[in-house]
Amino acid sequence: MDYLPFNFVIILLSVIGLLMNIFLVFCMFFPQQRTRRLKQPLNVLLGTLVGCSITLQLCNLTCAIMSFSSGFMSYFIIIQLAYFTMRSSVTSSFWLNVFYYCQIVPANHSVFICLKRNNRFFIYSALIADKIFFLIGFSAGITCSAVHAELFCENDHNTTYTQFNETQNAKMDTLQVVFAIDSWIRCGYLLLCLFVMLTSNCVTILYLQKHMKSMEGSNFSSARVKRQMRVKITGIIQTLLSFFCLVWMIVDDLLPQYINLYAYIYGTVGCFYSLGTTINLCVGQTIFRSCVVKVYQQCLQSLTFLSN
Repeated sequence: MDYLPFNFVIILLSVIGLLMNIFLVFCMFFPQQRTRRLKQPLNVLLGTLVGCSITLQLCNLTCAIMSFSSGFMSYFIIIQLAYFTMRSSVTSSFWLNVFYYCQIVPANHSVFICLKRNNRFFIYSALIADKIFFLIGFSAGITCSAVHAELFCENDHNTTYTQFNETQNAKMDTLQVVFAIDSWIRCGYLLLCLFVMLTSNCVTILYLQKHMKSMEGSNFSSARVKRQMRVKITGIIQTLLSFFCLVWMIVDDLLPQYINLYAYIYGTVGCFYSLGTTINLCVGQTIFRSCVVKVYQQCLQSLTFLSN
């Protein structure tokens, strides 16, 4: 199968997404005058999502270019880096939803009251903890690929298939068991995050709808609730993007023998996920949306001036 058209699409979408995320970085460092500066932990969460999108798009470009070469080990490292970036992005989206849930929905239970009062501590601790956990999977994947490549090279130079190093085989078996356990725990954790994301979004939207009906006479409150509703709808879309991304990662873990198709599958899923995340941030976050509107207005003014 010829992957050249797919690689062209992957490279094109990755370049577009990369430029968009560079623009978002500019918006974060140089916000509009009437736009409030981001506060913690929102600044860290949005910065993590933008950083993950940039890293993922760079991985897209690298994989698309390296698919024409035969560097297995380097190619597999980029794949594992892409996995790590996607997992980090999914959990960052999860904690962004938790942050908005705590900001919008009143806390009635002692657990939620504690979470709301100490949201910075919980969010920072969780971000650090899951990155360390994902780094373990990243290291295990790199080690497995290194041992596998070593065994493959040894087998390729031997005349028979019986002359393997038993120590290396035992090491490979142990690493595969560790990698399998890590994969199951990781999948369970990500599925739990997605379930909580979807539940919190649904609860928040129901609360906002009820609140909008009770505040129909107040224009200010209605406008504020509509802004919050827009953020939560984009949160639902981000949850769906994370769900499809997670499904693909689980399928890829179950079917590792189809690694030759990875250039197409990874590029397609990665491009859609990273580009969808970037568009969601542009629509849902005021600091990004105001910059986009200003650039759009300046472009219209320039076109009008040139046409006259």
